[in-house]
Amino acid sequence: MEKNLPTTKSRILDASLRLFAAGGYDKVSMRDIADAVGILSGSLYHHFESKEQLLQACYDFHTEHRLETRLVKEQYEPIILNGTKEEVIQALNYEYSETIVINMILSLHIMLSRIYIDEKAKDMFANEINSSMQYLTEFFEAGIKLGRFDAFNVPAVSLIYLSARLFAAESVCLRPEQKDEWRKAEVEMFAELVRIIPFKY
Repeated sequence: MEKNLPTTKSRILDASLRLFAAGGYDKVSMRDIADAVGILSGSLYHHFESKEQLLQACYDFHTEHRLETRLVKEQYEPIILNGTKEEVIQALNYEYSETIVINMILSLHIMLSRIYIDEKAKDMFANEINSSMQYLTEFFEAGIKLGRFDAFNVPAVSLIYLSARLFAAESVCLRPEQKDEWRKAEVEMFAELVRIIPFKY
């Protein structure tokens, strides 16, 4: 038996992400998903009891993976103290692995498309913003406290960075094949942050 083949459940999730993002959640049926996976509807219901449960699985996928490469304080403080300017700024970043980047883009698109009609999506987006702002604020304030940065308007710079990152992500939500353009935009954004943040050395 071949190893690392996608399970039926993972194939269902992949198809759901793709169809919900392309056609809109309300326009996609369980039969559409089963057909896309190449299974009978009965098999689909064996894994997911309803379309609502599938939507929740899409949300859960995003929540599970969105912070997996974010550094903790014990990891980023040595970089702030001893890294190059570029390494310090890069420590702000969290990149999705190549194996899940498309699905992360699709899950973000689904969430953003439903924030005005779905309380779960609204809460997820609010948590995403609050968590990211908290992380950025703590990171920048650590840099000031450690003496790597001169004092600056931390909330404003944090908001600029977060807004730029979200804009870059949204720009490829409908065209996931442009994920390399997303990465290119982020590289340019990091270069701009090096110029904005008042490094002492």
